[in-house]
Amino acid sequence: MTEPSNTPVTTSLDDDAPDRGRRRFWVSFVVANVLGAIFLWIAARGLPISELDDYLARTDPWHLARVFAAFIAVYSLSHAARVVRWYDLVRPIGEVEKGLVHRVCIVGLGAIVLLPLRLGEFVRPVLLSRRSELPASSLLATAVVERVVDGLVVTGVLFASMALTMGTSAPTWALATGGAAATLFLGVLTACVLAWWRRDWTLAMVDATFGRASKKLGDALGGLLSSFLDGFEALARGRALGRFLGTTAVYWSINLTSMWGLARFGFGLDISPIQIGAVFGITSIGIMIPGGPGQAGTFEVFMVESLGLFMNIEDADIGVRVLAFVATIHVLQFIVITAPAFLTMWFDPRTRGMMSMTSLED
Repeated sequence: MTEPSNTPVTTSLDDDAPDRGRRRFWVSFVVANVLGAIFLWIAARGLPISELDDYLARTDPWHLARVFAAFIAVYSLSHAARVVRWYDLVRPIGEVEKGLVHRVCIVGLGAIVLLPLRLGEFVRPVLLSRRSELPASSLLATAVVERVVDGLVVTGVLFASMALTMGTSAPTWALATGGAAATLFLGVLTACVLAWWRRDWTLAMVDATFGRASKKLGDALGGLLSSFLDGFEALARGRALGRFLGTTAVYWSINLTSMWGLARFGFGLDISPIQIGAVFGITSIGIMIPGGPGQAGTFEVFMVESLGLFMNIEDADIGVRVLAFVATIHVLQFIVITAPAFLTMWFDPRTRGMMSMTSLED
């Protein structure tokens, strides 16, 4: 019979990981809400909030209900296209059930909206890696490709719309917003392509830098980078990439159309489809900035400022319409994105914990 050991039981440092994760989450949550409040104040300071009650009293609720229903129907098609297209990026990496990819994507897109500082971007790769045999770092490559392509699309829409509507009179801040986004996304794309093209050299550089400081760290980073490049290579050589780009065009076209229709027919804003392209581009770039949950604040300030390029929002009648439009489209988009996520989590309990980013620490 074995004698019981008198050696003291020690607690692993990993036991504190959930507490550390929760602390980091709440710190990020507080910081994000402070940033969101600042952006909301900036967006609202020039709008006639006091006129909103009178404006709503003059509107036809049945007309608004019909327009809102039409917007939800059209924007839901856009959201569905966004869900479907991720499978085209995931499929080249390995065999995986299409329905599982769609469910994970629905939850992940909801997490991007719900979690602060865009922490939800990590949910899809991590969750799908836990529900399949696909490595998380390879799946992260799909999220990077998706974000880069989307960034280049909205930047292109912004520059094309500004050139067609304002030409050389376009304000510096709007061009700078597009220029900064284009530089960022082209830089990321270039880095990924070069790392994939010179894969052996890139991995050797990781080992020569991080590996020299810590062999364990160098091996870990090298393994993650190698897996990431496997995912990137699968995308670059897969035929599904063409389908992804086609679905991306459908996704953004429907998205832009729904925004213009709500502004024009819901709130009577005198803005053309080309002009709304500039609003769409600036707002889409703006909400990529890490901010509060629900993208509150960043969405409002960039949309209000971009609408101000094409109409006099200091006029009380126009300003109150802009206020109502911005608030309404934000709420309706939030509902369309998050309602399917909550329904998916309700019927698939294994996805619920992903809304708490502490689960990523496991």
